[in-house]
Amino acid sequence: MNDLIEKTHQAFFDYFAEKPSFLVRSPGRVNLLGEHTDYNGLPVLPMAIDHSIVIAGCARNDNQFHVVAHDFNDENVTFKLGVSIPKHPQGHWVNYVKAGIKGLLDKMERKDVRACKGCDLYMMGDIPYGSGLSSSSALVVASALCFLQANYIPFHRSPLAVWMAEAEYYVGTRGGGMDQATCLLGESDHLLKLDFFPLRATQIPWDPNYSVVICDSGVRAQKSENALQAYNFRSAECRLGKLLIDSFLKRSGQSFSWERLGDLLQKPHNYTYSDLDELARRSLKEVYSFDELISELGDKKAAVKILKDCSIGPASTYSKLEFSCGKRFRHIISDGWRVEQSRESLMNQDMKKFGECMLKGHQSARDDFAISCKELNDLVESAMESGSLGSRLTGAGFGGCTINLVPKKKVNNFVKKMESTYYRDRAASQDPRILITQPSNGAEILICSQFD
Repeated sequence: MNDLIEKTHQAFFDYFAEKPSFLVRSPGRVNLLGEHTDYNGLPVLPMAIDHSIVIAGCARNDNQFHVVAHDFNDENVTFKLGVSIPKHPQGHWVNYVKAGIKGLLDKMERKDVRACKGCDLYMMGDIPYGSGLSSSSALVVASALCFLQANYIPFHRSPLAVWMAEAEYYVGTRGGGMDQATCLLGESDHLLKLDFFPLRATQIPWDPNYSVVICDSGVRAQKSENALQAYNFRSAECRLGKLLIDSFLKRSGQSFSWERLGDLLQKPHNYTYSDLDELARRSLKEVYSFDELISELGDKKAAVKILKDCSIGPASTYSKLEFSCGKRFRHIISDGWRVEQSRESLMNQDMKKFGECMLKGHQSARDDFAISCKELNDLVESAMESGSLGSRLTGAGFGGCTINLVPKKKVNNFVKKMESTYYRDRAASQDPRILITQPSNGAEILICSQFD
């Protein structure tokens, strides 16, 4: 057992006065390219990291879950299985536990739900919370795997990843599935190229001469109401952009069925990225007021439905909002294309070109998708001056971390320079604030009897 797994195993015994019967390790992730592209049906290039959520567990004889969180001062929460599982307040850690379990229950027959067992669970992790490394999705996946193991339910990883993406709707996050898929499908020494709707995963070999160095900005990207609203607003702008393109196509005498930009790259449409870029340029303005949006669409009801579905509200504020649909799609399309370019660069071991794509991805996320902040921009600038071949924000944005492509032989010097520049006058908000990582394996279930 590694250190975190051993500590969690012992902590379960100390708290519940019995040994756990299983442990689940669920990794965080970093996304190297393709930010906010997943829910638009365009590809991403993430990897699972060697920092994880670990949960030790044991099945109960009733339908209750008793969950203890070491990283939140051993706070414990009890809840019952059921077709309905009430939420805790927005942002509470246990909502992510409930989300994974509720996501599975939603796929089951009602009569099966009543027969399911609950668990005693003790959780511990070394993924910095709120840093954009997907600790929340790691917890959703880990909780689901605990439920499956306690009830001896077999599963396949790819369908489970899709279910877990849907499961996070429980906490109000409207993502596309990258985090959950990376957590479940990651492989050591490989990046994942993920395509969506349907989910397809391609393993891309990683050059072992390079490290991914994660630098914490010190700005917490918590799933608070404001951060969640900002995240969901980007999703709403993309969905509204789709309606605007649809309206343009119909006025041009073209009408066909599609849901997301990525659909147009597939049969029977077979668009290229150049085609997508041209279509977006012709059909979308940079920014719309709500009145301009409705005038262009001629359909207020459809626009309002999207905003409500994405939890943008209240409706009385819509007239004051601006929707940057053209700018958002410019980022989405260019970042999707950068993923495709980077796949070729990695296969050819052209790490310099890969690093250039990373930096361009940050500039696009900063300028067109508007999900960066001063601290992230300062981190990228410091990293490029300190020897990184490429640097960009990772995760949903609005704080969290940057990722940096650094030759292994230069990592120590890179860290020293970052400590003397960006971090010199900043108090440590997270320990550690620099993580050196490599692509790692996805989630796993460990049966305790195998190593007792």
